[in-house]
Amino acid sequence: MLSFVLLSVLLGTVFLALLVSLALSLSRARIELPASAPELLLAARAAGAVPFPSAEGTASAEVASGGAPAARARRPLAVCLGDSITHGVVSANYVDMLASRLPDWDFSNGGVNSELAYNVASRLDPVVALDPDAVTVLIGTNDVNATFGLRSLLGYWALHRLPERPSLLFFRENLAVIVRRLKRETKARIALLSMPPIGEDPGHYAWLRTEEYAEAVKEVAKAEGVEYLPLRERIVAYLDSVPRGRAIPFERFGQAQGRSARSRFLYGKSFDEIAAGNGFHLLVDGIHLNTHGASMAADLVEGFLRQSRR
Repeated sequence: MLSFVLLSVLLGTVFLALLVSLALSLSRARIELPASAPELLLAARAAGAVPFPSAEGTASAEVASGGAPAARARRPLAVCLGDSITHGVVSANYVDMLASRLPDWDFSNGGVNSELAYNVASRLDPVVALDPDAVTVLIGTNDVNATFGLRSLLGYWALHRLPERPSLLFFRENLAVIVRRLKRETKARIALLSMPPIGEDPGHYAWLRTEEYAEAVKEVAKAEGVEYLPLRERIVAYLDSVPRGRAIPFERFGQAQGRSARSRFLYGKSFDEIAAGNGFHLLVDGIHLNTHGASMAADLVEGFLRQSRR
């Protein structure tokens, strides 16, 4: 009996070591920044380049003559903070949609793959330095994902060196930190978007957990006096209006993400084709947004920004 217990402990230790090794290998993975990331725009300014053309076409001339661009010559700047849903490489890119719809605005894509609210809170320096006119925040999907078991927890811990175990309270606190610093150190109008559901099954615990986190976003927005943009609610209302799809199960979402990336980048399939193949209406792989889903985010942010100009 004792030998059986010892063998079980040994096997468990080996299994845990393998998980930690996998998580540490993930921590060494390179995270690419969007071309218009706040850090890159600041670097362009420091190098004497003009990251955006000016509305009146005078800023470039002033920089060339050694002067600073006039504030009145600069188009308003919106920074969109978030994770891979905002980054827009494995998800349809709503920031690019906004840039096409609002040519009188400049946009900085502050989405970084796999990030939690804690990570966004720790990289606000370049956002503040850009002196944006508006900031939107769409974060929380990875905060939820990190609560789904030991393997997921270890992966996020190793990748981001989190100071504590991810939880709803940890998410709420960091979201409040983001909003308070932006309010204190910028003049920007701020909007928080509720995150999309994970999966399209209203009865699944992943769906229900994202509902809890989305409610926290709404509560933080109200408590801090900033705009709340109900992305989740818009997605849910749409899904309620269409027949239930035969989507892949939650347990296969991880495989679907890898398969979807191959379909997109090796075979050139659109996000909408991939979503349909996985049985989803608005999600590509159970997590990320197809064109229709991303357009809902763009609709909400566009309305917020147009209101900002009044």
